[in-house]
Amino acid sequence: MNREIWKRNLIALGISQFIYRAGSRSLIPFLPLFIHDLGKTSFENTAIWSGWIFAAPFIVSFFTTPLWGAFGDRYGRKLMTLISVFGFAASQILMGLSGSLVFLLLSASLQEAMGGFYPAAISLTASNTPKEKNAYALGIIQFANSSGNVAGPLIGGILADLLGYREVFYLVGISACLSGIIVFIFVDEKNFSSGEKSYHSIFSNLKHLIGSRALLSCGLFLLIYSLSVSLLRPTFSLFIQSHNFTQQTSTLTGILLGIYGGSSAIASGLFGRIARGFRLDKFFIYTILVVSASSIAIAYSSSLLSLSIFLAISGFGLGIILPLIYTLLASNTDNERKAGVFGIGSSFLTGGNLAGSAISGIIVMQLGAGVPFVVSGILFLFVVPISMLGLKTGFAKN
Repeated sequence: MNREIWKRNLIALGISQFIYRAGSRSLIPFLPLFIHDLGKTSFENTAIWSGWIFAAPFIVSFFTTPLWGAFGDRYGRKLMTLISVFGFAASQILMGLSGSLVFLLLSASLQEAMGGFYPAAISLTASNTPKEKNAYALGIIQFANSSGNVAGPLIGGILADLLGYREVFYLVGISACLSGIIVFIFVDEKNFSSGEKSYHSIFSNLKHLIGSRALLSCGLFLLIYSLSVSLLRPTFSLFIQSHNFTQQTSTLTGILLGIYGGSSAIASGLFGRIARGFRLDKFFIYTILVVSASSIAIAYSSSLLSLSIFLAISGFGLGIILPLIYTLLASNTDNERKAGVFGIGSSFLTGGNLAGSAISGIIVMQLGAGVPFVVSGILFLFVVPISMLGLKTGFAKN
């Protein structure tokens, strides 16, 4: 492959991923308020509707992402990427036009119905990047994703106050279209032929993943990763409030989440250089152990300084883990199966997000605000024996 093509692809996909992710996360600060105003609901009903509307895209993507992954293997990963981003843009416009909570829920469900931009982008990146550069390239995509996670809520909150709720939906939709145009113009897919006879169905890809110990291990890694992280999001502010650091809980929560997400973004951007010189299997285990220990330490932090330090360490490790998993997944998947297998892998990720979000509140109610961090740390420890089994069938070659 021409050396400049994969770099140009990476820059375009990185910029597009940042725009997409920042747009999707910009809804977080005001969506419950929009739901309250739209439905004139009580506090309790607003919370219920918010939960369903936040969860709806994950529920849909659990089933649709593998289908679109197989579609990408047959018709092209660039096409799959464009469909996902313009489908997301359409859902944002429809959410802005919502006249009822039911219509809002249905519109939100469309966000990931076309496969989701992130799995599409990493599939396109992995299949059109030289193998020796995969770790670096996937790290950049994750850096763009993490940076969007940090910037999105801040931008969305400010714009909602300045312009209004509906206007933010429209701006997100327009921004998503812009990211799609960037992909359309600047991304050149080389490692694909529409005449390929090696197309594999979703069931074939699922059978292939389950039949490979290395690939199945990657799927379980993604499940544990998303389950562990999603345990923390819904009740993080309650954990901060329980420490009585300040009366300005929301502000402090935002700052600490910025530290957490910012360190993750930095790690993702440096992933290619950090991983250089290490065997990926050993590097993976070391990183898992650090994240596990720091997560448990967060639960027992009694000062703001120690809490900030352990959040930064944990975030940094998490910023390495996800691109590392996808690097392992890519290196153990044939090129003609990449989009399909990545799509199934993303369903593992979505399943963990759903489960973690659902049980986080129950854990806090029953056991305390810091316990999700302990559970998260313990869950990460389960990755170690799984990875030891996976090493025998393919990870060691990295």
